[in-house]
Amino acid sequence: MNLTFQPSHVLPARVLLDKGVARRVYEFRVRVAKNLPPTQLQTESMIVFRRLIHRAVQLYITTECANILQRRQPRYAKTILIRAETLSKGRYLRRWARRLRSFGFSPEDAVVTAYASFGLISHSQIARVEVVVTNDLRLAKNFKAQKANIEDRFKRMVSNLLDPYSSLKLPEVVTTADALAST
Repeated sequence: MNLTFQPSHVLPARVLLDKGVARRVYEFRVRVAKNLPPTQLQTESMIVFRRLIHRAVQLYITTECANILQRRQPRYAKTILIRAETLSKGRYLRRWARRLRSFGFSPEDAVVTAYASFGLISHSQIARVEVVVTNDLRLAKNFKAQKANIEDRFKRMVSNLLDPYSSLKLPEVVTTADALAST
């Protein structure tokens, strides 16, 4: 799989898996262990997950997603938890999520998208996520349809912030199906 989400066709180095993708990877493992066939979304999610790992892409999940996975069966959840770093809420994350709500994003979708911009890795540095991979078609469609306006709003917001926030870039939002089609 050649993930070419960036306009420059460079493999993204940092990818945020939304809760739906992480859940489908977990469910895939559970279904395979029970000798049940996985669903299409579960299979898509697992293939994307494996290919990103194979390409040594840094994977991230949100704090909320990590909390859910930590309450699941460890032998299946650990696959994600050991390969994806958990982002914490950084400064301006809530402000950006509120602004994203004005574009018609659900509260959860706005927060996930805001994590991609303002999520912090364990040592309090901005993760600088380049791509959000989701199974949520509505989220991806809304982001794509309004990307120019979202990007304009994002640039105006970060231009008023101090470094390192002023140099942030808006990530892409793609579905697992889009990721698979880009091979």
